[in-house]
Amino acid sequence: MSNQSVSNLSILPSTTPVISLDQKVWSVVFTGFDKGTFPNRSITTYNQTLFEHNIRFVPLESVNNELCFFVLDPTNTVRATVYPTTDNPVEANDLINVIASLEGKVSPNILTNSFTRFNPTCPNPNKIVGEYVLGGTTNVDPYLLDFAIYAFALINPNGTFSVYSNRHLEDLANLKIFKPGLKVILAIGGWAADGFSDAALTPESRFAFAREAQKWVKEYNLDGIDLDWEYPGSSASGIKSRPQDTENFTLLIEALRIVLGKDAWISVAGIADSSYIRNVQIAKIAPFIDYFNVMAYDFSAGNTGDSGNRHQSNLYASDLGIGNISIELYVNNLVNAGMPKEKILIGLSFYGRRGATVTKSFDEIRANYLNVNGYTVRWDNTAKVPYITDPQGNFFLSFDNELSIYYKGQYVIDNCLGGLFSWQSNFDQANILASAMNLSVNNPAQLESILQNYYS
Repeated sequence: MSNQSVSNLSILPSTTPVISLDQKVWSVVFTGFDKGTFPNRSITTYNQTLFEHNIRFVPLESVNNELCFFVLDPTNTVRATVYPTTDNPVEANDLINVIASLEGKVSPNILTNSFTRFNPTCPNPNKIVGEYVLGGTTNVDPYLLDFAIYAFALINPNGTFSVYSNRHLEDLANLKIFKPGLKVILAIGGWAADGFSDAALTPESRFAFAREAQKWVKEYNLDGIDLDWEYPGSSASGIKSRPQDTENFTLLIEALRIVLGKDAWISVAGIADSSYIRNVQIAKIAPFIDYFNVMAYDFSAGNTGDSGNRHQSNLYASDLGIGNISIELYVNNLVNAGMPKEKILIGLSFYGRRGATVTKSFDEIRANYLNVNGYTVRWDNTAKVPYITDPQGNFFLSFDNELSIYYKGQYVIDNCLGGLFSWQSNFDQANILASAMNLSVNNPAQLESILQNYYS
């Protein structure tokens, strides 16, 4: 819809006057409905109400697209999209308020829950959010998520897989009963999980791996596989590696795509520093995967002493970061190596870290360290992340909160990335960060309102 002239659109007949097409006015283009099923009176109501506010209404009959209102400014550039749902319908006044906020006439806090910030330059404006789940599923809220990834399946010496808990995997898959559109994925691997180099070594071993993955997908009614090989061509975690891993990793993913089929979810979890980029054929794996899950955290995981007192998941480089390491750097590395932006998912840390010495779940942080017990939350406005100092004023912990997640969501939207995910669900039992993650890309205006209340 971006930069498309309204005069070139096929407008359905209306019973109300239509604003002259040569007038420089705002427009609302409504798509995705079937004229036979969408009530004509609603179309008339939108048209009449918007016309009274000098807003052109353009309903386009279609059964192939999701119901959607595109909001175009007087230059016919898409400035926002609004998605109506059964539970959250969009009234004409909601659309008027959206336009008023875009014109700066009212606070964006009045926007409805349907409002989605939209970057018209993106090939795919829809963003997704999900969580890795290690352990039980009692706190996993499927309505906040587009996907949930079970962690982990391990590769046995004979090539079969085993999981930490079959019951937990089954429970996670059963969440699709409550939200049928939820994608449930099996992650294979994790830190220090061995067996990948052997599994990827020959055509026979690669297709045996793919068929084993297919067996688990079918048995548990899953939607696909996440490959968490940490890392191809590297024995840093103590696993076996070979120089051939670089090419074999690509061939392993290709075998998975052949066996699982074109509609299955296949993602890769990895970092994106220069070493990883050298050891993985980013441009060659891109056509075979749906998403690359950037583990944009643990930047300081191996550090001790003063070098451990640094950000572990900073959006931008700063003096409190480790060298020039940042999420921005990782994303640029991936894009420059050939990964499409819309396939990149940014990872959030639902825990805090001080180098290799201290880790705390967000639940622990919330209970004991958020401006209590002598600890103070501070904000690095360059890195766009918080950190905590101890009672003596020393660096204590790097972590993500609702504000840093808001900025990371804005980064995803502004840079046309695919979305966000978290490691991991059980560190946020109250779903405070999970809710912020969802809102940051689906309704940033509502998250802004929440944050304004926090910091007022």
